[in-house]
Amino acid sequence: MENDQNNNYQNKYNTEIREYGEDELKIIEEGKVQIKFPDFDKVSSDAPVFYNPRMEFNRDNSILALQAYQREVDREINICDLFGGSGIRGIRYKKEIDGVGDVSINDISPLANEFTRINAELNDVEVEIDQREANNELRSNMGRFDVIDIDPFGTPSPFVDSAGYNLKRDSLLCLTATDTSCLCGTYEEPCIRKYNAQPYKSEYCHENGIRILIGFAALTLAKYQKYIEVKMSHSSEHYMRTYLKVRKGSKATDESLKNIGYIAHCNHCLYRSEYKGLASSIPEFCPECGEKLIVAGPMWLGPVQNEEFIDS
Repeated sequence: MENDQNNNYQNKYNTEIREYGEDELKIIEEGKVQIKFPDFDKVSSDAPVFYNPRMEFNRDNSILALQAYQREVDREINICDLFGGSGIRGIRYKKEIDGVGDVSINDISPLANEFTRINAELNDVEVEIDQREANNELRSNMGRFDVIDIDPFGTPSPFVDSAGYNLKRDSLLCLTATDTSCLCGTYEEPCIRKYNAQPYKSEYCHENGIRILIGFAALTLAKYQKYIEVKMSHSSEHYMRTYLKVRKGSKATDESLKNIGYIAHCNHCLYRSEYKGLASSIPEFCPECGEKLIVAGPMWLGPVQNEEFIDS
């Protein structure tokens, strides 16, 4: 099945797998690396090699976060970049972070993998290049990675379960979501479908969106008796990003899930309150003015930042 998926992808882009002339390539510098990639007209999920210059801050911030994590665990860390694209993220991880062991850069696109190879050689780094469907990559490498970075075009939700299966004790799960219109409540049905949560479009919708994303991850990992400690989260431009340290233990997981709950908001008098617990009893009407309450969730109601981690 996996081979069929890879063959289908290769057939889709078979006209692109060829030698590119220098006039057809862009060379950019970011951080301490240089990257070559084909000069496609736009950034889209259809581009066979994916590089988005608007995500440079994301990558810069990720390097700082992963370095802080490496110092915290005080060991060599192995990293999986699940959606490699041009290879820039994984190559920067290998080049710019101290204490990194293996870096696995995965992409189902054969052309993306070829440019990852080119760019790894260009920057004189050794990385492992895999060509698998993302869930297969995670399921095939159980317990291997200290860091799993899921930065897809759109929602990370289809891959969180496999990450939960893979992740070992004290590992780090990094999630990016670019489907902010659903997480923020502009489109409710996709949020319900992808994250099993009701969003609410408000002046604090970006925080709600991050909390829905984290809550979805917490509930998904709980089936594997794993729980999260949120190290850092932010909403920037068109995406949301969170860094979750993953721990193990059934009792601690049960305790952690007490941070899952709902927010109730009154549009009439602006009353708002949180209700912890998946089975919370939430009043239908506002206790202040009697108008009907709007309810969003389930979502993470615990901390979304760790000041000590950020300061480090």
